[in-house]
Formats: sequence, structure tokens, C-alpha cells
Amino acid sequence: MAKHTSPLKADTVSSLTAPPVRLGLQTKLNLLAIGLIVVVAALNIVTSLILLVMEKHRDIAILKTMGANARSVTAIFMMQGLIIGVVGTGVGGAGGYALATIVDRYQLIRVPVDVYQVSHLPLTVLPLDFSLVVVVAVLVCFLATIYPSRQAARLDPVQALRYE
Repeated sequence: MAKHTSPLKADTVSSLTAPPVRLGLQTKLNLLAIGLIVVVAALNIVTSLILLVMEKHRDIAILKTMGANARSVTAIFMMQGLIIGVVGTGVGGAGGYALATIVDRYQLIRVPVDVYQVSHLPLTVLPLDFSLVVVVAVLVCFLATIYPSRQAARLDPVQALRYE
């Protein structure tokens, strides 16, 4: 009686169906890349809010002369920066999730089968990782609003209106 042998060994099949194993270096590089993107976005928010404070110094001075305290001026600019951060993070997160889903579903990134044992690059968005990136991005955007908000709150109305 001849014994039937399969061209695939049992360990090969299990390695193809097993969940992907995270590589330490790949995870660290992804974290570094996402971190740099978030830092650049936070610096963009800081710059735009500083320019807004410089542009609106007359309006801030009028608000302060009408009775607005430093805390309310700070809250206005922090809320504006937080809205920018939430909208940007939401659009970026939704776009990234959609792109990853499309690339995975339609197998758009092909790789050599003889080298990687798979025909395409499988992409999986993990909910915990996705949530962590979104929360950290919004937190960094919120922290980026502190300096421009304090600058707006420290504006002296007399000096701002003197040369207008």
C-alpha cells in the first residue's frame, strides 16, 4: 500500500494560516514614522495658531477690554487648536483605514511568491493600535495649543490697540 505524500509539509501550511507575527524592528520603525508625522502636524498647528494670534491681536485686545479674562481667551485658542487636531486626525485615520482596507482587499501590493511565500502584502489594522495612534495624535495636538493660547492670553490690550 503506497502512502500518499503531500507536497506541502504540515508546518508550512500552519505557518501560512497562522496570524502574522510582529517583528520588533518593523514595529519600532512604524512607531518612529507615525511619531514623526504627528510631531510635524503638531508643529503645523503651533505655527498656524501663533500666526492667528499675531493676526488677531487687535480682536483679542478688544475682547479683553470688553471684559474677557485670560482664561476665556486661552480656552478660545485651545478649542480652535483641538478642533483642528480632531478633524485632521479623523480625516487622516479614516483615509488610512480605507486605504489599508482597499490595498488588502484588492491585493494591490504584489510581492514575489518564491521569496515571501505570499503573493501580496497582507495589511491588518488592529483596533488597539489604531485607537492608540488616534488618541496620542489628538493629545499631542492639544498639547501643541498650550503655548499659542498662553501667548494670546498674555496680550496687553493697551499695547495691541496703541498703534492701530
